[in-house]
Amino acid sequence: MVCHLPGIATLAQAFSDIQQHEKTGKLVLSGQGDRWQYYFLDGQLLYSLGGRHRVRRWNRALAQHCPHWRLDLDSVSSTGLWEYHLLHRACQLDESSAVRLRGVVASVAREVLFGAFDTPEATLNWIPIARPETVSPVEASLPKPQFDRLFQEVADLWQQWQGMGLSYIDPDDAPRWHARPETPAGLSQSSLSVRQLLGGQHTLWDIAHKRKRSLAYLTRTLHHFVRQGTLEFCRLPDLPSPFEQRQLVAAAVEGTRSTIACIDDSPVVGERLRQILEPAGYRVLKIQHPLQEMATLLAEQPELIFLDLTMPVIHGCDFCAFLRKTSVFQATPIVILTSSDGTIDRVRANLSGASEFLRKPPKPERVLEVVRTYLSRRSPFSITSHIKRDRVDA
Repeated sequence: MVCHLPGIATLAQAFSDIQQHEKTGKLVLSGQGDRWQYYFLDGQLLYSLGGRHRVRRWNRALAQHCPHWRLDLDSVSSTGLWEYHLLHRACQLDESSAVRLRGVVASVAREVLFGAFDTPEATLNWIPIARPETVSPVEASLPKPQFDRLFQEVADLWQQWQGMGLSYIDPDDAPRWHARPETPAGLSQSSLSVRQLLGGQHTLWDIAHKRKRSLAYLTRTLHHFVRQGTLEFCRLPDLPSPFEQRQLVAAAVEGTRSTIACIDDSPVVGERLRQILEPAGYRVLKIQHPLQEMATLLAEQPELIFLDLTMPVIHGCDFCAFLRKTSVFQATPIVILTSSDGTIDRVRANLSGASEFLRKPPKPERVLEVVRTYLSRRSPFSITSHIKRDRVDA
C-alpha cells in the first residue's frame, strides 16, 4: 500500500486496517528525509521507531515506567529492533509487570506519532513480514482499544500544539538561554533547577517529563521568551544505546580501541562499516582518496584495512601491492571489498597480497567474523554472539 498522506485521518485508517485484519509487518511513513516505522504482530503494536532520538526516547520511557529494571543485554542482539527484544525478554523473565512494559511501548509510540504528524508530503508503505513461528504477541504490545486511545490523545495534543502557534518548535530540540539565565515566571523552582533544565542539554520532552507538565503548556511558556529573544532552541544528538554505553565503559577500562581503515571512494561504504564496527568496540578510519591521504594512513597505522577493488584513480589491487611494499603495512591484514565475485579479480587480489576477499554490500556478521579472524587480539568490547533468541527483523 502506498498513498500520499494528507493528514491524520489517513494514518488512522492505515492503523485501523492493520488491526482489523490482524496483520504482521511494519508500516513505514517516509518524507523529507524522515522515516517512521510501526511494527505490528497480529494487529498489535510491538514497537515504534523514528526521528532523531531513538535512545533518548527509550530512556525517558524506562525512567517513567520501569526505573529499576535491569536490562538483560547479554541475551539480546545490539542490532535490529533491540528494544522489542529487551521487552520480550523482560516478559519471559517476569522482571516487570505487563502494565509497566506496555507503558514503555505507549510512551515511545506517543512521541513517534507526534513527530510523524509533522511530516508533510509523506508516503505510507505497508511491508508484510512473515510471522516468526517462535514469536507471539508479548504482554507489552498494545491492543486496539489502548492504541486507539493513544492515537486520539496524540492527535489532540498535535491540534493543541498547532493552535498555540508552536508548530515552528520541535519537541526534540533543547531550550537554551541567549544571555543570563533567568527563571521564567511560569515555571516554579524545585529541587531540580530550572536554570539547569534550560541550559541546552535537555529536550522539551525531557523537561516536560521531569517537571510533570503538559508539553504544550510548558512550551507555550517558553515560547514567550523565544519571542523576547532571550531563549533559543538547539538540536541535540542522540545518546549511545545501552550496548554502546557498555562498550564505552569497557573502552575506558581496557584501553585504546583497535583502528580499522576503510579505503573506498564511496562515503556510504565507509559509513556502513562504521555502523558495524564501532558498536563492536573498534575505531573506523574512513579514507576516500588513498593517494592524497597516504600521510593519514601512515600516521594512523590501522591494524586492519578494508580496501575497495574499483576506485577512480587507482585500482584496489595496485594500491594493495603498493602497501605491501611499505614496511608499515607489509603484514597488515588487507581485505578487498568488491561488488563482483569473478575468478580473475580473486586471483589478482591474491597476487597483490590481499588477505581476504569480501563482497559488497558488507554483511555485519561476515565483517565481524573477518575482523576477529585477522586481528591478533580479541576485540576488547565484543558482544556475546550466536545467542538463540526470538527475532523480529528491523
